[in-house]
Amino acid sequence: MPDFTEHIMKNWEWCEQYRSRLGEEAYRTYVNKVIDLLTGMKPNSYFSIEKNVTPENRDLFIKVCCLFMHAQYTSDAPRDVCHGFNSDCTEVLCEKLEYSK
Repeated sequence: MPDFTEHIMKNWEWCEQYRSRLGEEAYRTYVNKVIDLLTGMKPNSYFSIEKNVTPENRDLFIKVCCLFMHAQYTSDAPRDVCHGFNSDCTEVLCEKLEYSK
């Protein structure tokens, strides 16, 4: 079984590395596509990285997901879902948040 945890963001250096490698416009386009995918996920659904992301794009895809999740977790904005990875980082999960009343 694959394990993609090695691609999880450990620092912010990757941003500049990918900007230099891809160019600013291509980098932003890719980041925006990933963010659109994540924000469009339905509650209690998952996206298979293993099945849907090419090996060439896995590192950047997972790091952009980490960027999105970091922004989501550190934001004070109310939200009804929470994104995360499964244990081997082969899937992105979108879980519905339940608030007690």
